[in-house]
Amino acid sequence: MVSSARHGRSPCAALMRGLVIALSLAMFSTGAGAHTFISRTEPRSGATATEPPTQIRIWFDGPVEPVFIDIRVEDNARRRVDMGGGRLSRTENTLVEVGLTPLGPGRYHVFWSVIARDGHRREGHFSFLLK
Repeated sequence: MVSSARHGRSPCAALMRGLVIALSLAMFSTGAGAHTFISRTEPRSGATATEPPTQIRIWFDGPVEPVFIDIRVEDNARRRVDMGGGRLSRTENTLVEVGLTPLGPGRYHVFWSVIARDGHRREGHFSFLLK
């Protein structure tokens, strides 16, 4: 009978290899879906619109927590033009939206912040022009 220690197969070495593999897989699986990103927006980021939108809609590539949504829309003078109360859509857990006051021509800036279901916070901004 041949000893497994002679061939570098000690139980301790096998356990260490197993732990390294398990930790690597755990780190990889959490990192793969670690962040939620924007899929699209209405109005689109950088768009020039001729009709004033009545709301801002942002779709994400994964579900977001409904309690941690913040959307702020400002005109170029930094006056807030959204109606407050950014919310998760009742029909889509990846869509957040906020109503707008009537808008005139000008550039508008949308600032958003959400927490994905995996607990990671995401925030960003985009703008659009209304002619």
